[in-house]
Amino acid sequence: MMKVMKNLVIAVSPDSSLKLLGEYADIIVLDKESVPVTMPFYETVYIRSHFGRPETLPQVYRTETEDIINRAKQINPNINFVDGTDSVDLILDTEDKWRQYEIYSSFMPNTKLLNDNLDVSGFERPIFKNRLSSHGNGVTWNINETTIPREDWLIQESLDITEELRVYVIKGKVYPVGAIRQSKTIDQGTQAIDSRYLTPDEVDFCLKIGLQAPSLDIIGLDIARTSNGKLYLIEVNRSPGFGKFAELTGVNLADFLYDEKL
Repeated sequence: MMKVMKNLVIAVSPDSSLKLLGEYADIIVLDKESVPVTMPFYETVYIRSHFGRPETLPQVYRTETEDIINRAKQINPNINFVDGTDSVDLILDTEDKWRQYEIYSSFMPNTKLLNDNLDVSGFERPIFKNRLSSHGNGVTWNINETTIPREDWLIQESLDITEELRVYVIKGKVYPVGAIRQSKTIDQGTQAIDSRYLTPDEVDFCLKIGLQAPSLDIIGLDIARTSNGKLYLIEVNRSPGFGKFAELTGVNLADFLYDEKL
């Protein structure tokens, strides 16, 4: 770390947002550098989580992450944790797609926890999702590509999507511009391709979702509008990437996380 700031970000692996967060925070990337011997006084800690690959799962770096957390708490007993998240277990609970369905089911398509005895015939075009995954990894339309134990997977009704958006809710407020996303298909992953202002019903929809997660300071909501005009929540991302969003819009969302400009 070249300079000491009042905020700290802990990440398991580099992501597109770290450079933007680095304008406000010291960054520790656990799979690229050793844990620092000394710990400065920090006012906030933000633990980023990455589920793109097995080797970057938060629990792989549980010891290192919780060592930094405990030392930061010792130096500043009143330290603030972004999202109220100060343990790896809280990360896993928040990112678990089944736990998300239990909280946000009224906004999401029909979803069930997969097991060997589940009758999947009630789903017209089922999609299978690993409970802990991101960036389109761990998602398949072929049940034979799921792994044991089956309870690590969900089965969900696929949506007839006309447009998919990533919307950011920061400290309870919906940022008025969303990223238009290329939806995942069998042949391609998801990615942001453009941006636009949100419609009033999209803002209202995301505000209602945000009310279900009052402790989360910044979340990325993946929402979809279907062919009948209805909005659905696909996923809630606790530590969303916003590097591509900055490329599309010129906006660094870390400005609002740390400076409360929203």
